[in-house]
Amino acid sequence: MEQVPKISVVMSVYNGSNFLAQSIQAILEQTFRDFEFIIIDDASTDNTPDIIKKFANQDLRIRAFRNEKNIGPAGFIRNLNTGCKEAKGKYIARIDHDDISRKDRFQLQYDFLESNPDIFITGAALRKIDENGNDLGLMKAPINDLEIRKTMPKKISLYHPVIMFRKEFYQDFYREKMRYCEDYDFYFRIMTDNLKMANLDECLLEYRILQNSLSREQDKVIKNLFINQSKVFYEERLKKGKDSYDYFDPNNFLNIYENPSKELFAKAINVSKKYYDFIGFQKLMSKYKNLYGSDIFYIKNALLLTCGESMFYKYSKLINKLSSSESI
Repeated sequence: MEQVPKISVVMSVYNGSNFLAQSIQAILEQTFRDFEFIIIDDASTDNTPDIIKKFANQDLRIRAFRNEKNIGPAGFIRNLNTGCKEAKGKYIARIDHDDISRKDRFQLQYDFLESNPDIFITGAALRKIDENGNDLGLMKAPINDLEIRKTMPKKISLYHPVIMFRKEFYQDFYREKMRYCEDYDFYFRIMTDNLKMANLDECLLEYRILQNSLSREQDKVIKNLFINQSKVFYEERLKKGKDSYDYFDPNNFLNIYENPSKELFAKAINVSKKYYDFIGFQKLMSKYKNLYGSDIFYIKNALLLTCGESMFYKYSKLINKLSSSESI
């Protein structure tokens, strides 16, 4: 009879050879031993496959998968869903290929979830490090469900690489259309499904900040549009009990510079103010003028553009404060 592991660890990796071995080793050295380690290689072109194969040959807890083709951010989300569906454990733990888990991370999170059956998901604080492992500071997190719910609409308050959650959830764990913010959308769905959240008051992971990481390669304007959309869906579910995800076309955001509607482009400009993206605001305003001319919308925003970056931040902060009680 096959022994079912208590925890399933899910990692998606693409060209992660620089730090992959260190991340895998930290998982294999966990004080809690009863887990399987699902690693999905998203068609890497570096030494990633060799590193995975070497570790898999040494430790039978590793279940390695490899995609024939890399399809970018959409593939990353698909890989997470594949890993979650393949998972045999009672709990699913996330880890990224360049982060390092503290050796007692799984033990602490497992014990917490076992002792608190009403909690669906738990995270922890992070220690940011650079490419050389230098300390960049602590990222704390709100502890209880009430504080997490209060903070989440303003900023993410569960850190994706260090979460552990119960496997029972939806047919799809992450929604593939939500590029660059699949975790944020996941948390908002947890909230509207009235599942409880928590963070351990511990720093359980070293989170590596890479200049060429997937989250840094995409255009910030596009990323902010997706983040804002996850909040729009959250508001829709609160008001109507369901959202309009099925009718959402992510290509409108992904191709915003190619053939946008005037309405969407204006929305992107407003979102850039909401998320304090002055560089994106400048870029969008320049293209808006070229596409649509100096209409009333442009003239209103052009004044803010000429005032400079510091005034842009002050104005954005004021607008966000005034609209904080309104719909997103």
